[in-house]
Amino acid sequence: MVAAGVLLVVLLVTWAASIGPSGVLRGDGPGAVRPTTEQTTATAAPQPQPKPVKDERGDGGGGYLWIAALLINIATAVLAVALLVWLVRWLARVRRVRRARRRREAAVDAADIDVLSPGEAVARELLADVDAQRSALSGGAPRNGIVECWHRFEVSAAAAGIERRPWETSSEHTLRVLDLVDADPAAVSRLAALYREARFSEHELTETHRAAAVEALDRIHHTIGAPA
Repeated sequence: MVAAGVLLVVLLVTWAASIGPSGVLRGDGPGAVRPTTEQTTATAAPQPQPKPVKDERGDGGGGYLWIAALLINIATAVLAVALLVWLVRWLARVRRVRRARRRREAAVDAADIDVLSPGEAVARELLADVDAQRSALSGGAPRNGIVECWHRFEVSAAAAGIERRPWETSSEHTLRVLDLVDADPAAVSRLAALYREARFSEHELTETHRAAAVEALDRIHHTIGAPA
């Protein structure tokens, strides 16, 4: 019996080795437990698939869109800076052109204007005011006419840029102006004396005084050294 049992074990081992483990385990076997219907149904039921974890950073396309937007913003900024630089340079160039044009125009105007000495400027204004001087002398009473005529010299001097100095009287200022134009000294002295008489005296001045003033004024006009 023992020999028979040993022989049986050897045969089983040889058989198992020849067919491999898969063949040995194939089949239900004497001790296999058959699953019940409930177990089969439960086993066959599909298991729920795990939900994919959503990437909080978004899909891959969103990253590309962000990069594209960044590149567009950079290009826009570069274009804006370039445009601003061009505008600043253009304005600077326009300013330089205008400045150069004004300098040329000023140079042309300066070339057209005669540069006059103070005496020449006063002489020109005095001769331009001859009619007003004569009108002032011939109008109204002799006293008022002589005073008004003398004051016309001050007006002409101011028009020529010769202002009255703070310490000068009206007579001193007018005498200085007439000296600048090389007016006849005797005629200037005569008209100045008539002015002081008309301005400060209390006696009546007559047409004789007016005629003497007209004669002195004519002499001054003829001797003024005005430019040609």
